[in-house]
Amino acid sequence: MKNNRKASIIWKLILLAACTWGLLDGAGITKGAYTPNFPHMYTNVSNLFAWLYFACAVVRLLWGSRREGKTQPGRPFAPVFKYTATVSLLATMLIGHFMVFNAMVQDGHIVWHLVVLHYVVPMMTLLDWILFDEKGKMPLWGPFAWISLGAGSLLFTLIAVGAFGVYMGGGTTADITPYPYTFLDPSIVGVKGVAIFSSAMVAGFIVLGYVMLAVDRLLARFASGRA
Repeated sequence: MKNNRKASIIWKLILLAACTWGLLDGAGITKGAYTPNFPHMYTNVSNLFAWLYFACAVVRLLWGSRREGKTQPGRPFAPVFKYTATVSLLATMLIGHFMVFNAMVQDGHIVWHLVVLHYVVPMMTLLDWILFDEKGKMPLWGPFAWISLGAGSLLFTLIAVGAFGVYMGGGTTADITPYPYTFLDPSIVGVKGVAIFSSAMVAGFIVLGYVMLAVDRLLARFASGRA
C-alpha cells in the first residue's frame, strides 16, 4: 500500500481526528474548561508532536497530488520527524500500559481520551509506517535522533522544576509533588532514583528505535523477496 496516496491521506486524517479529540478532551476543552497540567504530561506532548507532524504530512500529500512527481511515493515526509513521533508514541503506549494503566479507569469509568492517546493514536501511527512507508531507508544513526522529543521533554521538566521551581504537578500527582510524575521527584525517589529512571528512559527510547530499524530492514527484505 506504500504507493496508495489516497489511502494514506484518509488514514492520516482519521488519525488526526482521533488525536484531536483525545487532546481536546484531555485538556478539558470538550467539557468547557481547561486542565492546567495538560501540557506537562508526556502523553500529551508526544501526541501533540504527532498531530503537528501528520497535519504537515497531509498538507504535503495533498499538495503533491496536485503537482505529480514532486513527492516520492512511499517516502515519508520529513522522515526524522516521522520516526521521532513513532518512537515517542510507542514509548507513550508502553509507559501507559505498564506504569499508569490504572489511571485509565477512574470512578469505575473508562477515561476514553487516555485510551485514545495511549493506544489508538500510537497504534495508528505504527500502522501508518508499516502500511505506507518505503522500507529499508532508515539510517543506522536514526535511533539517536529519534530520542530527541522524549529526552528533551525529560530534560526540560527536570530543569524547569528542579532549577527554576516551576510547578508542573497536578493530575494524579496533585498536592504530592511539583513534578508531573512522582518518579521524577528526588524528594520521593531520591536523586539516584531519578538518575536511574532517566537513564532507563533514554536507553529504552534507543532500544525502541533499533527495534523499529530491525523491523524496517526485515520488511524491506520481505518486500524484495530476499527473506
